[in-house]
Amino acid sequence: MKQILIALVFLTTMFSYAQQTTGSIVGTLTDKEYNNEPLAFANILIKGTTKGTTSDMDGNYSFENLEAGSYSLLYSFVGYETQEVPVTVTAGKETKVDIIMGASAAALDEVVITTTTNKESETALLLEQKKAVEIKQSIGTDELVRKAVTNVEQGLTKISGITTVQDRGIFVRGLDDRYNFLLVNGLPLASSDPDNKIIPLGYIATSIVGSVDVLKTFNSSIYQDFAGATFEINTKQIPSKPQTKFSVGFGLNTNTSLKSFKTDDSGDSEFFGYTGGGRHLPSQWGQDAQLGYTASPSESATIFDTSWTPTTTKAPLSTRFGLSHGQEIFDNGVSKVGFYFSLDYRNSYLTQQGVERALNSEGTAQQDFTTTNFNFSTQKSGLLGLNFSRGNNFSLNFNTIYLQNSSNFIREAQGLNDGFTQLNNKDFYIRDIKYTENDLLSFQLFGDKSWNNDKHILTFAGSYGIGNNNLPDRRVLRTAGSGEEAEYITTNGIDPFKFYQELNNNNINAKVEYQVGFQRDEDSDKFKSILKVGYNFDDIRYDFFNRTISTEQNSKDPLPYINTNDPQDFFEQGFAGGYLFYSNTADPAAKSKINQTINAAYIDFTKEWDKLLVEVGIRGEAAFREIIYREQLSSINDPYKSIEYNPFDIAPSLNIKYTLNDLSNIRFAGSKTVTRPRLREILPTTFQDGDGNQVLGNPEVENSTNYNADLKYEIFPSRSEVLALTVFGKYIQNPIERLSRSTSIGYRTFFDNFDEAYIYGLELEAKVNIGSITKLESLNPFTFGFNGILMDSEASADPNNPDFATVTNKTRKLQGASDWGVNADLGYNLIDREETTSSINLIFNTYGKRIYAVGVEGADEIYEKPVNQLDLSWNTQFNEKFGLRFTVRNILNEETLFTQDATREIQFPDDYSNVIENFNLGVNFSLNLTYQL
Repeated sequence: MKQILIALVFLTTMFSYAQQTTGSIVGTLTDKEYNNEPLAFANILIKGTTKGTTSDMDGNYSFENLEAGSYSLLYSFVGYETQEVPVTVTAGKETKVDIIMGASAAALDEVVITTTTNKESETALLLEQKKAVEIKQSIGTDELVRKAVTNVEQGLTKISGITTVQDRGIFVRGLDDRYNFLLVNGLPLASSDPDNKIIPLGYIATSIVGSVDVLKTFNSSIYQDFAGATFEINTKQIPSKPQTKFSVGFGLNTNTSLKSFKTDDSGDSEFFGYTGGGRHLPSQWGQDAQLGYTASPSESATIFDTSWTPTTTKAPLSTRFGLSHGQEIFDNGVSKVGFYFSLDYRNSYLTQQGVERALNSEGTAQQDFTTTNFNFSTQKSGLLGLNFSRGNNFSLNFNTIYLQNSSNFIREAQGLNDGFTQLNNKDFYIRDIKYTENDLLSFQLFGDKSWNNDKHILTFAGSYGIGNNNLPDRRVLRTAGSGEEAEYITTNGIDPFKFYQELNNNNINAKVEYQVGFQRDEDSDKFKSILKVGYNFDDIRYDFFNRTISTEQNSKDPLPYINTNDPQDFFEQGFAGGYLFYSNTADPAAKSKINQTINAAYIDFTKEWDKLLVEVGIRGEAAFREIIYREQLSSINDPYKSIEYNPFDIAPSLNIKYTLNDLSNIRFAGSKTVTRPRLREILPTTFQDGDGNQVLGNPEVENSTNYNADLKYEIFPSRSEVLALTVFGKYIQNPIERLSRSTSIGYRTFFDNFDEAYIYGLELEAKVNIGSITKLESLNPFTFGFNGILMDSEASADPNNPDFATVTNKTRKLQGASDWGVNADLGYNLIDREETTSSINLIFNTYGKRIYAVGVEGADEIYEKPVNQLDLSWNTQFNEKFGLRFTVRNILNEETLFTQDATREIQFPDDYSNVIENFNLGVNFSLNLTYQL
């Protein structure tokens, strides 16, 4: 709270200063060639500075918080005469300058006037939201920079109805990652992580992003896998003039930085997040080794390069480096060629301490651990974009996108574990060393061709993606007690000691769309009616492999004590003494494949009247899925089993916008869509945590069917402000649910379809300038944003259906849905003059509690409690070259908390606690410096 008070004092001081010394310029641009109609997207620049803006759809523009004095404004637009106008700004006053622009005589016969939207500008994106027939919200580079956002996930939390939880993706209107879909430049980008439906957007740096559109209503041109939202990332555009930017940053976490930290230093390039061959799987247990293999003790001593003893260091500051460059490299007046390149690297060190518990229905803990987690993670984002355009009617783009992340994770837990009998009155101890690496490389080609003055437009696109999820040489050590006199546990052999997992995917997709316009409006040169027909193809192939290798003993003599501080010495002695060795049994379920092919066709018709805009569409989608696998208890010689799922779904959609006046719209949207499961939810394998907890896929999970409806009223008081209220509802058939069962050795998580669910609620969105609301010019530097959601949900199952006999509550809230959520930010422009700008933002996010996993066999649901996150960002651009960004995240130092209440009489009231997991997050401070050539 001390940090907040300091910020507020500083804000007040700077506010008083700005109030006394600054003024503003406002005005309207009109088009002489079109009967003085408003001229949109013209450029206005303050001569001698880098400060500029564009006119909005109504021709309006403004410059706020200018130091009192004389300026020269340059007004320009393609094919029009550039005008230079001197302006004097008076402190505390608003200077109005209206300009009538006329076409250049030399350009009248040879220039076709077109306008394009700058997809990185807050104003332009808000105007696009106002014009769009679909209900959507967007966030662009300008807003991402202003709020000190470094990745896409952080940016999306500023949008109404969206919350995020560490490592668990994005929740939209109470629906988690399973219900979302991701497009990049209009093309799907498959996740290489089996636990995530879409690529975790925290992995994508904002340096490769121009804007992100959040589509909350469905239209026939996007994929049918839609319920929460479809996120469409638009990569950076080619700048009109050469632009090079360098950035470097450092971060500090109060839990971690400069404190003792454990890591597994087994790879070749750990700092950059590449394991290389350091954690390789020996060929004796490779993918071609179908049968089990037992290594001799002497072979076991040398067959692996990794150590059971982690490296202990002091955690340094986290770091970030970035480099980007873009420019046009050819322009002959007809054809243009340009490119954009960006590479961003980030790492972080995080130590978390907390508790992990497993409770039965009487509230008695079967597991009760005190846990410390150490995680060194890295993220890399790269983009190489090439663009060729010819005139205004042909564009061709080629993108290479590279995303890579790694997690070097160590978990140490100690305490009660009733599932293990070989404890000799000592605490159970587990150390889990787990390295995870995700790689994705995507090649995209997309473009469009128009003719007959945009009456006909052909859009085409295709991509090829390669993904890899690699979990090499995971080591799980379990002992009775810890320290120098711990005892090595040899029972409960179902848990892995060494575990390997690799998931490869190849993804090919394509899109083609033809658009034709009818009834051209002579005044606006737009078409009143537009027909679109299109086709999508998406094919993805998953190859999954896992291998478990146990450490076994061949001696009846008691084993010596193991020192958990240096367990590698214990294993080396065992191998040298001939009583320990590595071995595995033949695993029929070691390999599996999942193939999915989508063929889709759609037709969409849009009709515009004076105030009414209607879009109707229908999409047919055949989504073939085949899972090829062997069951766990089958023989290595048994043939593979195949499960095919081949639904054909028709998805109608309706989007209506009625313009009440120049400032407000009413919208309605309705659609029918589907939801497909995550890969982990259908993957026919068991993933073990080593302490008895397991995750089991269910290859018979089916798609959900969703019926969606939205009604929205929105007001745009100015080009940078919006007020909106949305009523929405969803009815879901066969919702996919995460269920959790407490067993004798831990939690078993699995997945299944419930009967039905519904969710409905209200969303409120506000983005305003406080000065314009209060009519006090002195408050113009303040902006306020608020996104709130109130909702209710219910999921139910037929109590007479034997498939749900073990589910504790047949009627309950929908898994993952909160009753409410709030995102808010308060901004203040400290300085806004000539080349220097500085602003500060306070950002707050929270949500209501929600079900993490559905309870079975008499146990209650597991609930996730809110995390109230308050962040502070301070951005300063000193001049056209140097900028500085300072952020403080999680100022309140909130903790994650999961609970599960008892459903029967509490057996031991004095010892009862409903907490099953609780971890602290720490406060994060970061500083980032940018230099632009």
